[in-house]
Amino acid sequence: MSAHQPAYLPWLGYFGKIAGADLFVLHDRSPIGRRNGLNSNVILTANGPLTLTVPLSGADVRSKRPLDEIRVVDDGWRRRHWRALQTAYGRAPYFDLHRDFLADYYTRDHETLDAVCVPVIEYCAAAFGLSTPLRRLSELGLPPVDRQTVIPALCERFGARRFLAGPHAADYLDWDLMKRHGLTVDLFHYRHPTYPQMHRGSATFVSHLSALDLLMNCGPRAADLLKGSVG
Repeated sequence: MSAHQPAYLPWLGYFGKIAGADLFVLHDRSPIGRRNGLNSNVILTANGPLTLTVPLSGADVRSKRPLDEIRVVDDGWRRRHWRALQTAYGRAPYFDLHRDFLADYYTRDHETLDAVCVPVIEYCAAAFGLSTPLRRLSELGLPPVDRQTVIPALCERFGARRFLAGPHAADYLDWDLMKRHGLTVDLFHYRHPTYPQMHRGSATFVSHLSALDLLMNCGPRAADLLKGSVG
């Protein structure tokens, strides 16, 4: 199994991690760090990469509230982001496949950061043909956890003995704790695929964009490109 915080318009590696697990938990009770980028991601425009950021309540961020309690500031960001996506991908080969979902998504009011992130994660996972079940940590009835105890708690809850963690987990995990719980923790490393991109011209391929970039440019081939990069 695996887990990660909900993120806005996630990059391909996020869905690669979902594809590599038989169960994926959205850690919506995690506090947000000031530089972890969960509320922003990048698309490719005719003028180069453009970062789209969801504005958050500064008080909620400073007080380290969990993602499902961090309020979104309604400053017109939904209108700006939808316009940016239309401008960037309106002529992409497969934009029309995703237009209706995105148009509806950006008309809806999202009160908290997790409410912003989860619908797009669920939509993109389905668009990539991923069958991995998605669960929210807030719905599991677990006691409070931190980044050391969350893996043992989740594995115990679902009877898992193996956990797929991000590569940065190597820097902070208590490996002795994992061993005491009888857990094997694998580090996930994503091999980013290359594919045809709008606006790129003869320039070098631009990686680590929102997964929407692959879906817009490659349509039905996107699933194979994503899964082919999961080791």
